[in-house]
Amino acid sequence: MFASMSITEQPDKVNGSIPRRIFAMGLFILWLGIVLYLAFHYVVGRDDVRALSLALQGTDVYAMLKGLHGEGHPAIWYLLLRGAHALDQKPQVLQILSIIVASAATLLLLWQSPFKWPVIALILAGHFSLIEYSVIPRNYGIAMLLLFAFAAIYERHRKRDYWLGLMLLFLANCHLLSMLLVPSLLLLWLVDILCNERAERRVAFNFFLINVAIAALGVGVCLLTTLPTFNDAARVERPSGITLKLLLSAVFLPAAQFRDLILPGYTKLAEGKLAILLSLIMFGSTLGLIRRIGAFVAALASLVGLSMFFALISPGAYRHEALWLVMMVAMYWLATAKGTQEDLVLPARLRSFVGPVSLIGSILFLLILLLQVPVSIRQLVRTFQNGPPYSRSRDLGTLVKSNPNLQEAIIIGDPDFLVEPLSYYIPNQTYLIREQRYGNVVHFTRNARLQISLSDILQNAQTLHTQTGRQVIILLEDRLNAGDSPHVDKEGYDWKLTITPDEVRTFQRSTHLIASFGPVSYDETFDVYTLN
Repeated sequence: MFASMSITEQPDKVNGSIPRRIFAMGLFILWLGIVLYLAFHYVVGRDDVRALSLALQGTDVYAMLKGLHGEGHPAIWYLLLRGAHALDQKPQVLQILSIIVASAATLLLLWQSPFKWPVIALILAGHFSLIEYSVIPRNYGIAMLLLFAFAAIYERHRKRDYWLGLMLLFLANCHLLSMLLVPSLLLLWLVDILCNERAERRVAFNFFLINVAIAALGVGVCLLTTLPTFNDAARVERPSGITLKLLLSAVFLPAAQFRDLILPGYTKLAEGKLAILLSLIMFGSTLGLIRRIGAFVAALASLVGLSMFFALISPGAYRHEALWLVMMVAMYWLATAKGTQEDLVLPARLRSFVGPVSLIGSILFLLILLLQVPVSIRQLVRTFQNGPPYSRSRDLGTLVKSNPNLQEAIIIGDPDFLVEPLSYYIPNQTYLIREQRYGNVVHFTRNARLQISLSDILQNAQTLHTQTGRQVIILLEDRLNAGDSPHVDKEGYDWKLTITPDEVRTFQRSTHLIASFGPVSYDETFDVYTLN
């Protein structure tokens, strides 16, 4: 069954005729072709371009790292982006680098993993592999590559050198969430030593301790880079504190924190009794690892650890939650490779249950992988049918480029983060209203203008025009209607925008609506105004 998937049991030829490496390359070309098609039609959003903007700040790498401190993300992605941009000074290196990293992870999976082809195909068709960690250019794909690489070399290197410690050091500096996976991987390693290294336990333990020190150095560098964050408004405020109910939910109902992963596209269903069932599926999926206790313990620890982070510190989106699924792929990789099965020390009457329990766990894991495929198919169909883009920032770039009167304009927006992705498409200067400064990276800080009015936006635009003599473009997420009653829009984390009918009428008399962009699948859409 699933637990018997050994790399040495995979035949040299698929279906007795096609050489396995050729078949692997065919799968890779198919996967890459779909990724390139989706990437060509993908419109980068603010979170994507924000990383590139941060990577390019400062006159040298040291200045960049100094400015990066407190952003909330470790440095590896920014260093890679700065290096790639030094080779080719085009913003498109953002997507190219993401696809290169994801391609390396995919080739590792195809050539080094012990999984049979249907399982590999299922992994590659999942939303995290096909889109989220490849097409969408962010730092999560590096974590996938490092987790796969860790699984690929673990057995050969855990007793002989320090490559695994270096990988954990780098993994800790991909993302705060990938840093949380480092203790789970060290736990896997420790349990393996305690269970298997009876003859050479002292030597194995010495190597382990040195690698732990290297990994701890990586964790320390990550924390020094990311904390304290200047995005202090992004923290979850809990006036009542951390309650026992919240803590128990984090530990025993992970499906409530992994809604986007366990039911992608149907997150509202993961509540009540269904959340209990889905949590049992998540816990049950780790049982397929029971023959390798270290992998089983690491999978459970990472599930509970990430669930507690999402519940107590910051809620997760699909891109965050899918890191656990990648971790699970790595653990099944280790648990199913040849020579890694353990003889569990159990009473005779319980040994007969190990096989069925492992099989059930493997089936549940396959079910979770299968749940990732429909959302990939929907995205592919939506792209093929020219559905709503991810963001309308490219449309604005096209509009500005086509109008000579706008090519030198200053751009402001509400919310401020509407301007963040624009540097990918146009070189126009952008101004952040709430922080009262020029820039293209928003600080989500409470030390800013948390509440502004529509009149404030108009006044800022007029002031900028007076000071510079340049046209000002105003982007508004709120669709203005003078017939609406006074209201307050909540934006970002702690931001508020107040709008009254009189302000709307004054704003409309003072500006000209030049475009109203339509719906998007995720990020920025807005109306575009210029001053009269």
